[in-house]
Amino acid sequence: MFDKESKAGFEDISRTLKKSRVRSEIMMYLYNNYPEASYPAEISENTGIDPTNILKGLNGTGWFGAAKSLLKQGVVEKMERGNETYYRLSERGKSLIEDMSMR
Repeated sequence: MFDKESKAGFEDISRTLKKSRVRSEIMMYLYNNYPEASYPAEISENTGIDPTNILKGLNGTGWFGAAKSLLKQGVVEKMERGNETYYRLSERGKSLIEDMSMR
């Protein structure tokens, strides 16, 4: 499913998810709601994670680091609808979770 270049990216993302419960839970929540998009407060309400930490995991601010954010790694997409910002799992993120569950 993943070519050589993507596989390296897969390993990086996998490592990042193992180190961050917040990112892992965001990914699983979005996977379970795929292809629907969710806003951060909704993700927070359904995962029990503070909304500030949800945004940090998605966008990579503070100790979460921008380079390892779910958006920067391409596993989550940001969508604008009017004044609202929503997030949903990307095709890459969906493939990653499905590949991980097969291991």
